Amino acid sequence: MTLPPGSGVPAWPPGLRDDTPLPFAVWRVLHHVDAQRPLAEVARLARVTPPEAAEALDQAARWAGRASQRGQPVTEASARVVTACVTAVLGPMGAFLVEDALDDLGSGATLGALLSAVAAQLGEAQVQAFVRGLRERGVA
Repeated sequence: MTLPPGSGVPAWPPGLRDDTPLPFAVWRVLHHVDAQRPLAEVARLARVTPPEAAEALDQAARWAGRASQRGQPVTEASARVVTACVTAVLGPMGAFLVEDALDDLGSGATLGALLSAVAAQLGEAQVQAFVRGLRERGVA
C-alpha cells in the first residue's frame, strides 16, 4: 500500500494517472484516495473493509508499474522474455512472429506496442496463455 512516510494516509501510487486502466473495484477505492483521508475513511467511503482498500491500493501500484513498463523501449532482455512466452504458446514459429513484429515496429518500439503486435497474431486461447506467461515473468 502507498502511504506517505510517517502517516496512515494513503496516496496514489507513483506513476498512476487518471487514464491508467484499472478494474472498477480498484478505481472505486482510488476515487476516495486524496492523500488526506486515513485508510479507514477511504474504506468506509468506498464501502469496503480497510484490508480490501489496502489490497486495492496494492493492485493499483502493480497496474501502474505494468503501465509504465509497457511504455519503455524494447530491450534485448524484454524481447527474449516475449519470445520465450510466445514460443511456449506457438512453438518455434513464435520467435519468427516476434522478429517480424520488431521489424514492423522499427527502432524505438515500446514493449506495449510489441505485446499488442504479437497478441494480434494469436487466437483468444493463445493470447490468454501468452499473457499468463508474461505475468509469470513480471511483464504483463
